[in-house]
Amino acid sequence: MRITSVTATPIAIPLARPFHWRSGVQESANLVLFTVETDEGATGYGESICEDTAAVVAYGNLMARAFVGRSPGDVEAILGELWRDGRWRFYSHWSQQIASGIEVACWDALGKALGVPASTFLGGRVREEVDFMAFPQGDTVEELAEDAAALAREGHRVVYLKVGRVHRDDEEIVSAVRDAIGPEPLLRVDANEAWDVPGAVDSIRRLEAYDLDWVEQPIAAGNVSGLAWIRGSIETKVAADQAVFTNHELRLVLEQEAADAIVIGSHETGGIWRLRQLAHLAETYGIPVNRHACVESAISTFAALQVMACLPNLTIGNQVMHHLLSEQVVTTPLDLTGGRVTVPDAPGLGFELDLDAVERFTVR
Repeated sequence: MRITSVTATPIAIPLARPFHWRSGVQESANLVLFTVETDEGATGYGESICEDTAAVVAYGNLMARAFVGRSPGDVEAILGELWRDGRWRFYSHWSQQIASGIEVACWDALGKALGVPASTFLGGRVREEVDFMAFPQGDTVEELAEDAAALAREGHRVVYLKVGRVHRDDEEIVSAVRDAIGPEPLLRVDANEAWDVPGAVDSIRRLEAYDLDWVEQPIAAGNVSGLAWIRGSIETKVAADQAVFTNHELRLVLEQEAADAIVIGSHETGGIWRLRQLAHLAETYGIPVNRHACVESAISTFAALQVMACLPNLTIGNQVMHHLLSEQVVTTPLDLTGGRVTVPDAPGLGFELDLDAVERFTVR
């Protein structure tokens, strides 16, 4: 079985309501759908996140040359040649974000051709169910607290909250959300690199009064020694996210003992195969991993489920964001009520694409 073509399709999907975080407000998801066709009739789908779809389409078409003519299962060899023969490795974060969409589509096509779920190729399952976070949405304290309370009533075990937003009082928000959800759910906060080192320590110490489980990426990703210093200065656990997109970056964080948990996703690491490898590296240090989500469609969630099922060191409360979209590009349901989701056992990634929806979002 050989890949005969790789097609990049730009799509734009509105969010159900504006998404507020440290970097501003987002109202839609710009994505590129990658379609991998094979000579045996199997078709696989993946997606890349982006700001500018035109740039991802252009780079994706160039990268696709390394995939055409190869088996969709030759992912390790293809990626090795791609990084060795081109300049992609000089811009690893950008390149991995694009390659991930094609890589995921390869596993989908291979699984469909062989009639097995993609988890078969990722080490096999150690679980049949994955736990996702509750992600309250809103701008004001009242909106966030109300949404958090509703999600906690559904039975979510982890509530995830953005902090570090300009002109917003983090302590007021965290206090209101903790009151709304009660003492039982774990409460995690993510500052998205908003603070400097002393500011992070001060902010986290104030927020610790509300029983935090962990604080995610409080300072700039490149400051690993600063992250380690913060970890030694507070009681709350520290999770690294933007600091661990590559093997090299993750190794630095682990060697400097800068994090209690690692948050990684397929977009940033270059696909679900690389995500699996990074998770294993963290496991060798005894560190758990949590799945990172972006503003993405359910395609990314289905792909993540296949690899999360294979990770022994996976936490509860993994990240998910496809439900923030106003519409979906798949017809396969994925119920997030209460956070517990059964991993699909259908071939490939386990979903059916809604071609009519793709057409609408391409036109948009």
